[in-house]
Amino acid sequence: MATAQASRDDEESLRAKITEHFDSCPLCLVEHKDPTDLPCRHTFCKGCLKTCISDLTPGSKFQCPMCQKETEVPEDGLEGFAHNFYIESLQDTVLQSTHKKKCSTCALSFQTETVAASKCITCHDYLCERCSPFHCGSRLTKDHRVLTFQQLYSSAYQKEIQEQKKIICPEHKHEMIRYFCSDCNIPICCDCRDLHHDGHKHISLQKAAEIVKPKLQTKFHGIERKLVTGEKTLVTIDETLETLQENENSVQQQIKARAVHLHQIVDQGEKTLLQEVHQTMSAHRNNLQASRKNCSATCSSIKTTADAVNNILQHGAPIDILMLQHQLGQRLDELQSTSAVDEIPEELNLTLTTNTELDQEISSGAGLGNLQISRHPALPKFKPQAECMLEFDTGLTPGDISVSPNREYVTTHGIHNNVKVFSSDGTLRKEITSVSDIQLTCPVGIRHFPDGRMVLSDTDNNKLFILSPQWEAQQTVDVHSPRGVAFNNSCTKIAVAQGYNEKSVSAFSIDIKGKITSTDVIKDKDGKQLFNAPYKVAYMRNGCLVVSDVTQKKLHILTPSGDLLYQYTGPDDQLGRPYGVCVDAYDNILVTDYDNNCIHLVSPYGKFIQYIATDVDGLYEPWGCTINQDEDLVVTELHGKVKVFRYLKK
Repeated sequence: MATAQASRDDEESLRAKITEHFDSCPLCLVEHKDPTDLPCRHTFCKGCLKTCISDLTPGSKFQCPMCQKETEVPEDGLEGFAHNFYIESLQDTVLQSTHKKKCSTCALSFQTETVAASKCITCHDYLCERCSPFHCGSRLTKDHRVLTFQQLYSSAYQKEIQEQKKIICPEHKHEMIRYFCSDCNIPICCDCRDLHHDGHKHISLQKAAEIVKPKLQTKFHGIERKLVTGEKTLVTIDETLETLQENENSVQQQIKARAVHLHQIVDQGEKTLLQEVHQTMSAHRNNLQASRKNCSATCSSIKTTADAVNNILQHGAPIDILMLQHQLGQRLDELQSTSAVDEIPEELNLTLTTNTELDQEISSGAGLGNLQISRHPALPKFKPQAECMLEFDTGLTPGDISVSPNREYVTTHGIHNNVKVFSSDGTLRKEITSVSDIQLTCPVGIRHFPDGRMVLSDTDNNKLFILSPQWEAQQTVDVHSPRGVAFNNSCTKIAVAQGYNEKSVSAFSIDIKGKITSTDVIKDKDGKQLFNAPYKVAYMRNGCLVVSDVTQKKLHILTPSGDLLYQYTGPDDQLGRPYGVCVDAYDNILVTDYDNNCIHLVSPYGKFIQYIATDVDGLYEPWGCTINQDEDLVVTELHGKVKVFRYLKK
């Protein structure tokens, strides 16, 4: 019984979230009535638009109430704007709308308003109890399917509803949308195809949905990662607030103790200092609480949007996904671009400094002390000694390692011409020697996209492969002598190190359709050669690029445009050959030092912080490295071992 109640509560919670983010008219702030889309994809009640638009004369222009984009009134006036069938479908099924629907037949034939009791899921007409039995009685409607509202709400009919769902073309009201124009990236009807998209590539709605769905899935995974970051930021802010309170209490006690000792002389000074403490702490606390409120609101928005998008991706029909791809993509992009979950406020620490000079100084008011305020960015806390969480043997010399979304470890073995896949506990699952009938010959760099796809470099084949989770080559790019690979936080750029011969790093862009295009080659600075043997690369969150150079024994930290920012050569310039480099969630750089059997932890500004693991921890000849989903460091060793180190305090 408790389980059933919890399930009903979950359903009500989901309905509330979907209503808030998809079925609330921005103008009247309640559930949409006759949801109508503007060309900019913002949806309003038709009645609200009628009130909002001062001039409904065809051809007149007005601004969208949401984005202010200029919009022209269609020839049919308000009726010319597209009806949002997806939101209407949500109201009829998931949301169980409380609005009384009117019978379409009574309104058309008898000019009367009768409350509808059912709906035709084929043509979207609402029907009263009297008209419902006759709806399928004509030659044109004999194959239509009519369901009562109770049946629409029932999960037993959801599959049939999706199969029967048809969407009317917003431009050609008599035609159903049947195709997808790949060139224009929009769903179209037969008339659209013949009149406006002649000669374009047309595919089925099902096939188009299969293409669009992974792209939305990638953005969805990105927003999930954003939510994780936001939740961690909330924890950090809560901890900072707690520390702030402790610090405030401590300083206040010091001030009061000092004031008691010098009460007769410094009474006024005590009040002044206490007021300064209170004002400083209150101001900073207000800032922290404002940051927390902003971050919490953003996280809530991200989570509810992610839930709604996930529901659509899991349960929406292909046409739902296609009709909403722009709206959902834009919403996800808006949330992805927000900085509220990334900005961790600075910590504030107060200390009381006292003056122990004689009565002359005390009488002057300086004896009580002065507040010294120190501010510094909140940083992760590192364990004094890294803890080895997992160790397993690949059996071969590994060149690089990546972790899949389902926590599989994938290692490259260049000199053995293969790639190995291990489970999360280190059990060997498969060995890959070729992709799409192309034999691997020295695979080196590998990284996973959030949706499970991979980018793999093959040095001797001079190829860069974009692979599906099933290890099928989706794209192949010619790159001379590629080594390490990395992509930026938004998965729109790929960097490829090109070792000893090219001595460069190539940058590629990834467009919305997944097409990869070369955009830049980073090779020199002010006419001087920048790299000697670039081997591995990693992106920071701000787009800066980290490049390891094994013969220079140096890290290069570059701006997003490729300009040199910092260089790192280790304490006392003793960095060994850096065969591996990665960046954690705080933009700390972790680099493997092959010659000194250790891992360096480096700040985003190229400053040494500490060693993460050394030969004392059993580390020997470290090579490739990456960060897993638990924020642990994963390292390969030359002799075949893989070790997972926990270096952050959780």
